[in-house]
Amino acid sequence: GTVEQHGPHLPLSTDFVTASMISERAVQRVAPEALLLPTACYGFNEHHMDFPGTIAIPGQDYINYMANIGLSLARHGFDKILYVNGHGSNRPFLEIAAREVCNRSDAFGALVSWWSLIPAQLLNEVLVSEKPGGVSHACEMETSAVLYLRPDLVDMSRAVKDQGFVSSKYMWRDLRMSSPVVFNEQWSRFSETGIQGDPTLATVEKGKILVDTVVDNLAGLLLDLKAREFRPRVDHH
Repeated sequence: GTVEQHGPHLPLSTDFVTASMISERAVQRVAPEALLLPTACYGFNEHHMDFPGTIAIPGQDYINYMANIGLSLARHGFDKILYVNGHGSNRPFLEIAAREVCNRSDAFGALVSWWSLIPAQLLNEVLVSEKPGGVSHACEMETSAVLYLRPDLVDMSRAVKDQGFVSSKYMWRDLRMSSPVVFNEQWSRFSETGIQGDPTLATVEKGKILVDTVVDNLAGLLLDLKAREFRPRVDHH
């Protein structure tokens, strides 16, 4: 996860709270077939630094840090290592970290962001925010998830709709579908509140549906990795 602003209604801990609580529930479900490490709470988010409370780790430092966690596990005999991500901007760096585990050890490293484990059909059925551009940050989806997991950390009286980034044919911000153009810019250039989306549409019921689905699928993924055979490398020179 990471520590960063999530508008006036959600806590700075949103991304690591969601990732850690979802992971804990999935690992408990399949125990003892998987083990869970303590959460890595800080991540890459320089683009949120214009908003108070954000803690930013430079990209290369983050790659090295996360890769070395996986490589340490590999040295201790773990051969299947999964990074579970709760922060969108961590993805490219965690992908490289997972590849470093594969390239520099005999272990298998992989990455999954929790929202990617929700089927597209279910996302479209549960979330009503406009598409694309309505589900991005401190939005209907994230707010619903935290309402379900940690309602004590949410103040819905301060939730407002803010979609300052205007979607186009080629560029948008939406966790339900990837923009063909990959980009990131300083958040304060388009958002007055730090929100991108409409958290006023969030409910506990939506959060339960989405989170429970993720936990089911993450538990299934863990069992799939446990059962999967990874053959040794072969030098064909």
